[in-house]
Amino acid sequence: MPFRGMERRLRTRFRVRLPFVLKNDGQEVRGTTRNVSLLGISAYTDAPLSQVQPVQCLLELPKRSRPLVANGTVLRCEPLAEPHPDGPYEMGVFFKEFPGGGEPILSRFLDRLEREDEEAIKAGYRILQQRIADRRRKRHLEVQRKRRRRLARLRRRRLRLARQKRLAERRRRQRAARKKSR
Repeated sequence: MPFRGMERRLRTRFRVRLPFVLKNDGQEVRGTTRNVSLLGISAYTDAPLSQVQPVQCLLELPKRSRPLVANGTVLRCEPLAEPHPDGPYEMGVFFKEFPGGGEPILSRFLDRLEREDEEAIKAGYRILQQRIADRRRKRHLEVQRKRRRRLARLRRRRLRLARQKRLAERRRRQRAARKKSR
């Protein structure tokens, strides 16, 4: 999912977990990305690396047999206050170059992530609109039911009043007839 809002970065970051390996002077550090952009990664690692250290990042993209290679620099590496399942250190790596033409591959991958996010948002919006329409329909049906019940009560009341009126009229006529016959 891309980060929006008060973003100061030049490139959009995408929250995605990808395994990677950082290589430097024979040392290998494995980890999992926290977010990825065309300019670098933020990641969790199992071992620290010193800052401002040049590294080669082998990023494993899904549906790709070989890892994407990017040369970069470790900008920060800090121990986490609470250990994360992917590693006790958080690291930021800035990509300087992509030997072997890796930048367009990463760009296409990030574009695909953005399209998937947009589709997921649209699907969620459609579901939300459907729920709203269902609620409105349900409310409308409930209002109609209440109106029908109220009209039925009014009809029964009118019939009862009409019966009472007819009965009262019949009694009045009977009383008048009795008075005449006396």
